[in-house]
Amino acid sequence: MLDFLRSCAADKPSPQAIDHIIDLPGTDLIVKQQNISRSVTRQQYRDVLKAACDGKLAALKPAAPGTRAEKGVDGLTQDVAPSLLWGRQNIALLASRLVELRRNRSLGEALPLARKYLPEQVPLAPKFYVVMGGRAGAAAIDDQLYFDVLSSAWRGSVAKSPPPSPAEVVEFFAHEAHHLGYGQILERKQAAFHLTGAENQAWNFLTAIIMEGSATFLINSHEREADLQRMPDFRPYLAKVPDLLVAMQEVLRKALDGPMTHEDYDQASSAFLGMGYHVTGAKLLSVIYDKRGLKGVRDVMSDPRQLLTAYNDSRSASAGFRFDPVVAVRVSRLGEPREK
Repeated sequence: MLDFLRSCAADKPSPQAIDHIIDLPGTDLIVKQQNISRSVTRQQYRDVLKAACDGKLAALKPAAPGTRAEKGVDGLTQDVAPSLLWGRQNIALLASRLVELRRNRSLGEALPLARKYLPEQVPLAPKFYVVMGGRAGAAAIDDQLYFDVLSSAWRGSVAKSPPPSPAEVVEFFAHEAHHLGYGQILERKQAAFHLTGAENQAWNFLTAIIMEGSATFLINSHEREADLQRMPDFRPYLAKVPDLLVAMQEVLRKALDGPMTHEDYDQASSAFLGMGYHVTGAKLLSVIYDKRGLKGVRDVMSDPRQLLTAYNDSRSASAGFRFDPVVAVRVSRLGEPREK
């Protein structure tokens, strides 16, 4: 990607350059990450690359009807394309960041840090990648984790914040490795419950909140909510937390009364794209942590169904939002036989 950006800046891209980029394993990870909660095609990504190489923003249309495809276009045009255009003008800086990464001998600390915050131990043997050109600063795709040098540098320039320190890069990898381990635990627990279609939808949303929230609060913010304020990726979303808590309750309520259609679910949960899942979960767990400590957080991670009731019990009397006890109890009983 760096060679590609150099050739674009010099107005000498080879005809095969974009094909080469598209076929790289790192690009495959980048596209797969965007398709977790959005919908992006390889052709759309190719169009973005071609336009950026020419110094332009691609004019894209959703590849299909629906919220996921619309959000896919948003991610490509508002995150990926601007970062590529910025990278085209900041090649020397990106090259220096790669040199710094190669010198980072602390990356081996990422897995022990991830294991420290799992409620139980599971096998972890991921492959680490460094990429450029994605929407997310870091991601986990199956057993492959990546850190995006370009996305990180571009966002830092927009926020006028310093580049990630070697320790913060380790935390990015640890965050994603934590997802791999915790995901295994949650899959086993989900299989042990007898979830209806509605309950399964509620479970998937609930666990997305607690998965991102636990890695964010425990690893990236070092068990301190205040540390989130220092991170440019999270800062814009923190002011939205009161609204996100209300939206979270509505998604769970609609799911339990449904399930919702795929399109309705995508619309209802769209507010959590980006860092919404992260800051919402981090806020809930920080409140539980303040009253019950790390053990209390681990207990809730072991049974995510208790997240709402544990938060309600742990919040101070002056706290603003409180989950409807009826919804909290319904969530706490997901997968249990209903009384006749």
